[in-house]
Amino acid sequence: MTEAATSHPERQPLLSSPGDLCDGCGACVRICPVRALRVVGDRVEIIPEKCVACGLCVRECSRGGHSVRDDIPAVEALLRSRTPVVALLSTEFIAALAPLTVVQIERALEALGFCAVETTVLGEEMVAESYEHLHGRDDTLVSIRSTCPVVTSFVRAYHPALAGALAPIVPPYVAQARLIRALYPEGVAIVYAGPCYARKDEVYEPQLVGVIDVAVDFTELRRLIDRHAASPSHTRLTAPPLQRPRVLKEVSLTDGFPRKTVAERQLSGCGVETVRGLAELERLLCAVEAGEVAPRIIDALSCEGCIDGPAVAPGLSLYAKRTIDASAREDRGATRVSTRALLEVLPSVDLRRSFDPDPVALVRPEDAEVDAVLAAGGIDREQAPDCGACGWATCVEHAVAIYRGDSTWDLCLPLQRSLLKDRSSRLEACETLDPLTGAWNRRSFADRLSLEHARHARYGTPLAVLALDVDGLGAVNDRLGEAAGDRVLREIASRLAREVRSTDLVARWGGDRFSVIVPGISKTAAFAVAEKLRVAVSGATIPVESDGYTHDVSVTVSVGVAAAGPGAPDPGEMLEAADTALLQAIAAGGDQVRLAPG
Repeated sequence: MTEAATSHPERQPLLSSPGDLCDGCGACVRICPVRALRVVGDRVEIIPEKCVACGLCVRECSRGGHSVRDDIPAVEALLRSRTPVVALLSTEFIAALAPLTVVQIERALEALGFCAVETTVLGEEMVAESYEHLHGRDDTLVSIRSTCPVVTSFVRAYHPALAGALAPIVPPYVAQARLIRALYPEGVAIVYAGPCYARKDEVYEPQLVGVIDVAVDFTELRRLIDRHAASPSHTRLTAPPLQRPRVLKEVSLTDGFPRKTVAERQLSGCGVETVRGLAELERLLCAVEAGEVAPRIIDALSCEGCIDGPAVAPGLSLYAKRTIDASAREDRGATRVSTRALLEVLPSVDLRRSFDPDPVALVRPEDAEVDAVLAAGGIDREQAPDCGACGWATCVEHAVAIYRGDSTWDLCLPLQRSLLKDRSSRLEACETLDPLTGAWNRRSFADRLSLEHARHARYGTPLAVLALDVDGLGAVNDRLGEAAGDRVLREIASRLAREVRSTDLVARWGGDRFSVIVPGISKTAAFAVAEKLRVAVSGATIPVESDGYTHDVSVTVSVGVAAAGPGAPDPGEMLEAADTALLQAIAAGGDQVRLAPG
């Protein structure tokens, strides 16, 4: 488990979330395989008791919203002491520290003050031999690979019933460190550099504590090397390259898993399940617990091999890292040593380890409580979309997380889209002006007409409406373009506004249609107003720019007039009457005014 599950008074949490760097996008929440992130206000923070230190949140956040504990100061303090310090590198160091060569890396570490540089290759071979013995036993019901600290934390926390199935074998770097302590003088210190963040805390677990003095990840080691290289006191070493024999990995593959087991699986399918990533592992372990499948061996890793660890050249693809590693290992001139032969003459070290369940305590709300949370988000359990955009597989799971305080409805995409649509509709409803002409819009016209008609109904004050249509605007659009037509509409709206009283209201009804409310005057007086407006438009030319030329455009308007009264007892019927009169004016040839009957 991570720092939250490991008590140490001096050590800071392994993973933390500086709030000032989080923009609340929620990308890390959606990618976390164990839902160990909670949304607090407009930022995200780690839930320590649920975290298994996979590091996906650190990799996902480009803003640095999640950070890893810096253990470089502890390494520097150790190097300043009089204690001889050995650098122990996980075998992925070649890809992690590229383009530095193996020799350059060794010299850089020696320049930093390390007395020796070792890799975990022999530890991987020793661990793989132990796995071979374990897999060869007939009494093993199920064995889960235990060299990945993320996997072991996940099994112990989320599938505690299977904690006893974790292989009782230490990881390769621990085996190598114990071998170093058996071969080197007493009192030597060991600094381990590895591919993931979880191992930085794994070294402090009770059964492993004291084997490694300080553990860093490869990104920290690179910073340490680069910092020293930039120091004014740095001197280049010109000694010839070291001619070390190359140890052949005959027993193990990645991180101490035996080749033999993989080969047997390929030949006979001997009950070995290989899973990569916690999501796939979760599905497999659920199936095992349900009795749906009974593999004898589970080869599980959090990543696609340790070379894909979060601290191994984060900017490179998995394929690029594999290519770099393979290329650097093609050293045909080096002497090759058989691992099996070498292990026979090396001192034996203790590779035993055990795992206890460490279950995460989670609040389990009642169905009624979950339904209440769903209702707050406007979701019905039976018709839940289960889109997964929030990061949870189902809306019920997300509602449970909200109940626990680990999430909010802000991450629900369907709900947020619905709220946005509603707010946009409300905002649109608040608009009062037509964006093209600057006249009042249709909504404003309807509100004002209802108000004036209510005044007419209560006090008997006269009320009339005019419906106007621009004759021949389509021809202008066809000849000079829509931009020219828009220019004509803007000019007509301006002229209509200049010709009416301040108590009147000119609105663009839509397209080439305008409407005017003229309160306080009778239908006869309204006819005079309509005629005045018709003349104001028809008696003038409008200059329009098109294709670099100025064109004088002349248009006319047709007008229909209706008044409130027995023939139009409500606003809707007033508009219909005015529209009917307008159609009569258009049918008669346009450029004229018609009165509605009544």
